Formats: sequence, structure tokens, C-alpha cells
Amino acid sequence: MLLCACATLAAPAAASAHARTTTVALDYRLVLDHTTLPGVHVSILDGDRSLRVATSGPAVLVRGDLGEPMLRVTRSGTWANRASTTAVAERLVTAGSGWQQVGHGSSFTWHEHRLSPPPYGSGAAGVVARFAIPVTVAGRRATIGGAFVRHPRPALWPWLALAAVFAAAVALAVRTRLPLTIGLGVAAGLAALGSLVAFSVADAPNGNVAWAQIALGVALAGALYAVLIRSPRGRRPAVAGVLGGAAAAVSLGSLGVFRHGVVVSALPATASRALLELAFLAGVAAAATSLRIERRR
Repeated sequence: MLLCACATLAAPAAASAHARTTTVALDYRLVLDHTTLPGVHVSILDGDRSLRVATSGPAVLVRGDLGEPMLRVTRSGTWANRASTTAVAERLVTAGSGWQQVGHGSSFTWHEHRLSPPPYGSGAAGVVARFAIPVTVAGRRATIGGAFVRHPRPALWPWLALAAVFAAAVALAVRTRLPLTIGLGVAAGLAALGSLVAFSVADAPNGNVAWAQIALGVALAGALYAVLIRSPRGRRPAVAGVLGGAAAAVSLGSLGVFRHGVVVSALPATASRALLELAFLAGVAAAATSLRIERRR
């Protein structure tokens, strides 16, 4: 039950138009063109799949795949055209007629399928395709455009080498009977919590930090550490093993960072991978050494 509770921390909040899963790594980075739209700010969020349009003055009319009016973003709210096939396909509204209010305030974020990159190929890194979303601002036609920039996949061997060194060090410590289970469990838990915060901040839907998810992770980690501290000395390795196993379980869903070139994290890519590897390896080691201690008893 504890592992299931920890695993739910990897499940993000829903985006503005649909539910999604956590995006921790990508093959492409989306780069917006330096287009000047007076009074309008455009950004890409949600793991490079959602578009955010904010206006401080003029209304912004976003057009769909067929050039039809799809969204109207104003300072007082956002409306979607129920007659727009694109708005219906994006699940902003159901098919019908007229305009339906879908947002309040001067900005709106939605999953934009035109930001989906082409399939990853074996070609060279760099700009591989472009995207263009037509808009009308203050009666003038314009385009929100940009490029899909492919990043090469990272080399895997350095991380495998580090894993081998870590495993050898743990094996040596076990043979020399060094007490390391509690330290491994604590290190795994802290690393997993750090990864959770870094990924949650960078992949937050609608441009807002997922404070509820982060607070849940901190509260759960605090509860586990409190149990560890208050447990009798003889039971602490078992609790540390559970903590490590939970950290490793939570980290499983983010191992894609070792296969993709772009890491969606508040930390640099290398730091994110190192933190995640520590959480997984230390967690597995804590659980394994804890089981070994229990069997010896």
C-alpha cells in the first residue's frame, strides 16, 4: 500500500483540456520564433505540448486547422467556437454552434496538437520541422510559429558504469558488515523527493507549480522519516528498506530521462539524471540489504 501511495506522486494534475501523464523527457525542444505581437505573450508549456496565450490588451483569435475561428482570448476570458472542428478535436468544447466560455482571466492554456513533433528518426540533431498556428490580433493576421529542434539521445554507458561501481561498493560494504541500509534508504528518499519536485515544477500544467503534488510528496516523505526515527533501533533497517523500495518504485516512471536528449526538469539534465539514478540504485540497495538482514534474523 505504501508503494502504491508513493507511485501516485508521479501522476500529475490534469491539463486544461484533458488528462495526461507526466512528461519527464523528450527527443525535441520546441523553439518559438521571435515574432512581435504587441500586448500578447506566447509560451509553450506542459512538456512542450501545450500552448499558452496571454493578452494585456488586444483580443487574440486563434484559428484552427481549416483556418476557422477556434479560440478567442481576451483580457476578461477565453471563448471556444463550438462550430470549430479543431476546438472539438482538442476537447475544448462539444460540437454545436456559438461561442462557449472555457476560461477566465487574460490567459489560456490548451493542449495544441500542432505542437506534436514528427517521429524520431536516426538523422542528425537540429531543426527538423516547423509549426505554424495562424492568429488574428487586433484585426491583423499573424502566425505563432517555431521549430522542432531534435536533440541527440544521451550516451548510456557512463550511467551504466556508475551503476556498476555503485553496486560493487554496496557489495563490498555488505561483505565487510558495514551498517549501510539506513543511509541508503535516507539517500534514496531524499533523491526521489528532489526528483519529484524538479519534475513537478518544470512540467506543471497551465504554467502553475503543482504545489499540491509537491506538498503530498513532502508530507509522505516526512511521515516515513518520522517512522524511521521513532522506530526501535533493531527495526530501523526494515523501515529504511521500505523507504528505499518506495523511492525506487517512484523513480521507475522517470527512467526515460536516460533515453531522451531533453529532460523536462527544473535542474540541469545531468543533475536530474544523477539524482534519479541515486534514488533508484540506493532504493534498490536499501531494500535488498534490508531483506538480507531480516533473513539473517
